[in-house]
Amino acid sequence: MKKLLLLFLTASLHAADSGGSAPATITKEGDLVILTLKPEAEQSLRLKTVAVEKRTIPATRLFSGEVVTPLAAEGKPVAPVLGGTLDEVLRLADLQAAAEGRILQAQVQIDAAKIAVERAEKMLSAEAGSVRGVDEAKATLELAEAAMTTAKAQRALLGGTVGQNTRKWARVAIYSGESAMLDAKADANVRTLGSDQPHSAKPITGPPTANGLTNTVDWYYEVPADSPLRAGERVAVEIPTLESKAEALVIPFSAVLHDIHGGQWVYAKTAEHTYTRKRIQVARLAGTDAVLTTGPAVGTQIVTDGSAELFGTEFMTGK
Repeated sequence: MKKLLLLFLTASLHAADSGGSAPATITKEGDLVILTLKPEAEQSLRLKTVAVEKRTIPATRLFSGEVVTPLAAEGKPVAPVLGGTLDEVLRLADLQAAAEGRILQAQVQIDAAKIAVERAEKMLSAEAGSVRGVDEAKATLELAEAAMTTAKAQRALLGGTVGQNTRKWARVAIYSGESAMLDAKADANVRTLGSDQPHSAKPITGPPTANGLTNTVDWYYEVPADSPLRAGERVAVEIPTLESKAEALVIPFSAVLHDIHGGQWVYAKTAEHTYTRKRIQVARLAGTDAVLTTGPAVGTQIVTDGSAELFGTEFMTGK
């Protein structure tokens, strides 16, 4: 639809060059760029506006995270987590296979020891054996059972079988000097890089991992099961702080435009059929909204749907 509208505006401009009238006029007052649309052009663009609001927004900090697959059983935090690398998967699968092999080996030793005990007891009852032989057979059985206990414990530390767990966590490396300022019990917002659609994630007690070289500790958040995020994917994680909430200007992120220099703008409706491009500065995202550091006054009507078409119209008529 946007492409069709831009084609319409371009065609109208060509008509203006051949003697018709342009769908918009542009004037400049100081640093302000004012775009005045003809009623029929404004109707074709189907512009929608919303008012700038001032809301009380919880203070948050933004971190980079990685989606990982937890292999721990429910309620057991001590187990490995997997990222998206093949090396991790193969190395852990090899360790799990070796641990399962030790369990099978211990089971064979237990079966053999039970047979030996049974044979020694029969020989003793037939007065063809000795008490010492029975005691030695029982000791061998106990050693095999102890080896089984150890093998099972080692296998449990390696978590569930690779590839069978569908749960997903977000692992966030947080500078240890900053962790005291964050609310460890609050839900975090997790979103893919470049997306404005966050997923709410609950804090999870994960393995106590940290990195001494970067002085960071890892926090874990449980990503919803229906999330399309994949293991190894990088995400942006927004964690609330313990500070009091602060008031800030808020607008829909869909209203924000970016120029080729990275500048951020919105179109404000300043009069009937008249729109002024105004510079803003986005501090961060809060869901689908943009929290502004600077921007138009509260109550100013800004364009959401159709803002990109206004941007294109301005620069095409400015040629």
